[in-house]
Amino acid sequence: MAAYRILVGNDDSYLSKGLYLLYESVKHLGEARIYSTLWPRSAVGHTVSFNKPLRMTLVKHGGYDVYVVDGSPVDALHLAIAAHSYHPDLVVSGVNVGENLSMQHILYSGTIAVAVEAALMGIPAIAFSADVHLWEEFEDEKLARVVRAVAGELSRQVLERGLPRGVDLLTVNFPAPENIRGCVRLARAARRRWRPDFERRLDTRGRPYYWLQPIPLPPEPGSDVYAVMAEGCVSITPLKVDMNAYPRPAEESAELRLIAGRVEEELRRACGRAP
Repeated sequence: MAAYRILVGNDDSYLSKGLYLLYESVKHLGEARIYSTLWPRSAVGHTVSFNKPLRMTLVKHGGYDVYVVDGSPVDALHLAIAAHSYHPDLVVSGVNVGENLSMQHILYSGTIAVAVEAALMGIPAIAFSADVHLWEEFEDEKLARVVRAVAGELSRQVLERGLPRGVDLLTVNFPAPENIRGCVRLARAARRRWRPDFERRLDTRGRPYYWLQPIPLPPEPGSDVYAVMAEGCVSITPLKVDMNAYPRPAEESAELRLIAGRVEEELRRACGRAP
């Protein structure tokens, strides 16, 4: 049986330490390739470059071979498949600098857009994000150990089992290193994470401009925001890309609960806690 093909992408550019942490977490599962952006493209959502040519260059960065694309995160995925004929069995994206909790962030995120685009093409996909602010925070040994345990085991489970029926992709969020409690929660995405407010300022010519100041909203129990921010757990949120409105079961599948349990066992071992 041929080895699995795994595509690793992100939206924080090929310079992000989170990208290589994710690659190290999954490279043992098969043939893994990295396709990333030239510049950070956070919050670009599902942007696709229709009106400009794209360049893709193989570079060596920190000992890693990386295909660097001067477009969006979704562009990088398209080029991997269409230009290189690299057809992955799994797409993993991240680890993003900053959590992607709630439907607000899911819809804005370039990291999750890579996974959504893969799902639209019928490829199982997982997006990973962490509640950190700097690339250097991925050097924190506790966070790195948790990411390797969760991303490695969850990716293995999806490669071997596939995603449960009715699930197109997973989005995973890690707490800040100091808040990690060694638990996993299957959690729905909260509707909103924050409400917008703006600080009005004047430029040097006396003209007004506005700076976004997000105001956090209280986390909803049972949501991804609550799991990560209030409980210190890793959240796993199953998503479906079909946006048509029709009735469907609300309960999580037994198979998904089994997968989450296996991931939590691996996380507990990584944290030095007995299963």
